[in-house]
Amino acid sequence: MRTHHVHVGDNLDILPTLDGPFDLIYLDPPYNTGGRVVTGYNDRFEDWTGFMAPRLAHLPRLLAEHGIVIASIDDRECHHLRVLLDDVLGARNHIGTVVWDGSTLNSSRLLSVSHDYLILYAKNHAALKTAGTTWRQPRPDAEAMLDAAARSWRHAHGDRAVAQQHFRAWLAPRRSTLPRGLIEYDRIDDTGTLYRVGDPGAPSVQASRSFRHLTHPTTGRPCPVPKRGWRMNDASMDRMLADGLIEFGPDHTTQPKLKRRLVDNATAVPRSVFRQEREGARHLAGIDGVGEFPFPKDHTVLARWFTTVTGPNARILDPFLGSGTSIEVAMALNAADGGTRTVTGIALDEGGIIENVLVPRLRYCEATYREQVSWGAVGAGPRDVELRRRHTTAA
Repeated sequence: MRTHHVHVGDNLDILPTLDGPFDLIYLDPPYNTGGRVVTGYNDRFEDWTGFMAPRLAHLPRLLAEHGIVIASIDDRECHHLRVLLDDVLGARNHIGTVVWDGSTLNSSRLLSVSHDYLILYAKNHAALKTAGTTWRQPRPDAEAMLDAAARSWRHAHGDRAVAQQHFRAWLAPRRSTLPRGLIEYDRIDDTGTLYRVGDPGAPSVQASRSFRHLTHPTTGRPCPVPKRGWRMNDASMDRMLADGLIEFGPDHTTQPKLKRRLVDNATAVPRSVFRQEREGARHLAGIDGVGEFPFPKDHTVLARWFTTVTGPNARILDPFLGSGTSIEVAMALNAADGGTRTVTGIALDEGGIIENVLVPRLRYCEATYREQVSWGAVGAGPRDVELRRRHTTAA
């Protein structure tokens, strides 16, 4: 059974005691909003950069060579955080800044601020490029089309023509809103797979190509070869034939086409701006026994980015654990994909947050996902014993 670790105390004291490397360090520092957002929980700093700098200084030592830092922040301190991270990780390792439009209305009379930022840094950006690292995220519009195609296939009970007709009826009113590249996927094959056909001819600038003849599977005669040859070489053509990715016409007089399956193209490089309704507060409020906690991080957003930048076996560090969202995300992802992610979190025991929010939330997570949380406090002695007793009693 996987165990996640929560250290209780000031992260300035605990970070020097930790051993890396961590594949992902998620930072959710105080936003310096200028007040007490919970009784006893301070979010006002005379010198926010002075507070953050000695804590961020530990990042290079704790981060894996191919590790990533994701930092959540808003307009108040975004520019200061960028300068601090440039200083400790190097400006060359800034991957980008993501804008999340969470569509939350506020009472401002001049500007309704609906966005947060996710600032992304690498330990070694050049090493990621050299390794050929790529990031992909699911496309909701593509997933909706795949779901519709699957429903059409079930509705048709394996009849290709009926399934295709049913799917195109679903697609028709959506053609004006879906991207042009997606609506071309409007065919369903004999296995229920949604696909489109593509031009098999090689572009003039392509170096490697094939001029071999393909034999029509019904007539046994050679099919026409594109004027500039096929856009794949012989080895690729053999693989595509074996995988059923070349579609032949009714007879040998028709040039074969390339099959492009949507399932193979249902992800995309993440964009630097995305819109997703905030669900963190509603989700946290739905957990029995959890007290008030303002602006908890959105578990669906963190899950999206955790899976984008790390693998299923990642070690994750969260020095500002707050309500424990990162631990729940890791547990939920492990349950979904069989991963072995672990989170090491540091929680500051202010305003009853641990007893009223973190303990009941993690108790819920342990019961739901069958993973454990170990607790420890700075130093040894009665405080550690009391913390463990409190957690056991709450459970």
